[in-house]
Amino acid sequence: MNKVRTKVHILRAGLLVLAGVGLVFVFLELTGATHIFHKKPMTPATSPTKGGASVNESKGEPGSANNSSGSETVPPASAGGYKNPSNTSTALVAPIGNFVSNHSPGLTGSPGPHETSVCTTTPGATCTITFTNGSTTKSLEARTTDNEGNAYWDWDLQDIGLYPGTWKITATVTLNGQTQTATDSLKLQVSS
Repeated sequence: MNKVRTKVHILRAGLLVLAGVGLVFVFLELTGATHIFHKKPMTPATSPTKGGASVNESKGEPGSANNSSGSETVPPASAGGYKNPSNTSTALVAPIGNFVSNHSPGLTGSPGPHETSVCTTTPGATCTITFTNGSTTKSLEARTTDNEGNAYWDWDLQDIGLYPGTWKITATVTLNGQTQTATDSLKLQVSS
């Protein structure tokens, strides 16, 4: 008889714990703290990169991310992108995201030269991430953002010819004659 009561108490305690966990989960979903059953809405953040950024707007002007001579681009990792650029009245959102995954990479050793870059803006916009060291400018290949407004790059420093030094990081997005830029407040510190 005692074993039956113990099992019942354990079962009740287990059900109460599960119910409590379920209530916490439902609360987190309803308040938007988790995004398991719904997509996280795209909202511009106040800090576009890990270190923050300054944002400049210039509509209808050519972007400042034009490559100088000697610049190279990363080949596309995948095809695709936004498929419906027919809406010409869409307002362009300034780029945000982790423009580089590591602000202090090394060309050899640890941390290695591998980087991941993300640019988030208006869906269908074209994004370019540019690195400037003195008069030298290197850029990742321009990518069109997907339906979520994201463009991704998976690359190595050598892919675009980055060498040891300090590089200013700028993301430039364009859409329907509009241009927006954001500069990462942290520079890319490449070591040998």
